[in-house]
Amino acid sequence: MSLAQYFPFLYGKKHGFVTRLDISAFEKSLKRIDFMANYFDVSFENIEKIPSEGKGLIVGNHGPGGMDAVFLIKYIYEKNKRVVRGLADRALFKMPVGRVGVAQMGVIEGDRQQAIDMLNEGHLLSVYPGGIRETAKKPDEKYQLRQFWGKADGFVKVCLETGAPIIPVACVGIDEVFSQLRTSEQMQNNIFMKLCQRYMGSDKYTTPLYIGRGLLPHKVKLHYLVGDAIEMEYGPDAIDNPKIVSSIKEQVIVALEDLLDKGLIDRHVPKRQKRDG
Repeated sequence: MSLAQYFPFLYGKKHGFVTRLDISAFEKSLKRIDFMANYFDVSFENIEKIPSEGKGLIVGNHGPGGMDAVFLIKYIYEKNKRVVRGLADRALFKMPVGRVGVAQMGVIEGDRQQAIDMLNEGHLLSVYPGGIRETAKKPDEKYQLRQFWGKADGFVKVCLETGAPIIPVACVGIDEVFSQLRTSEQMQNNIFMKLCQRYMGSDKYTTPLYIGRGLLPHKVKLHYLVGDAIEMEYGPDAIDNPKIVSSIKEQVIVALEDLLDKGLIDRHVPKRQKRDG
């Protein structure tokens, strides 16, 4: 990997803002997760709906540990030869060890202007509007989106600014990879979590206490369903129109909910417990 990724400050940049991708390091990082990809028997449905060229923003549901994001990047590259540049919470780049690993996978900080620049250059990006809060959902909130997305509409505004289509991609199985011994609320006052909150600068980084299959997650199949691209019918002038922004955001949520319900039915699992945001 380039020196710019390890020591970005030498190049006048910060971790998460080095956009040049070392393809060799990228491919090696994907190989490292072969075991886990096979363990989860990762599969895609309608992958042909991922654009073969040009800009686009993949938007999806998020699960524990954000593992859904890495398999999406791996599979789309190996099947379509398209690099997906993940937009991540800045917290990942505060971790001295983890930030190098995510940078090798092409992940960058989810900064609005950086996303706009990358899309204008023709890149394919991915984002999870529910962020860390969605990954830490309670057991009875599996596959729910609305209450975690809250006021997150920056992804819509970025697409209005650039004209990039939104491609909804749902991952079924991701909310079942771990069981919770204690919820994030129950972990709020844990000493270790208090230290994490202080280091990260927010209590949103409190995570549940998980258990899996011994040292591994539960062995569940991760199945991704790709929906139809949502084209932007409006331009940058619509960014300040809350009705248009809200309408597009709702369209994305409904598309993902429909994909999740389809995937759950196909696996003979009851539909999501629906809840208003």
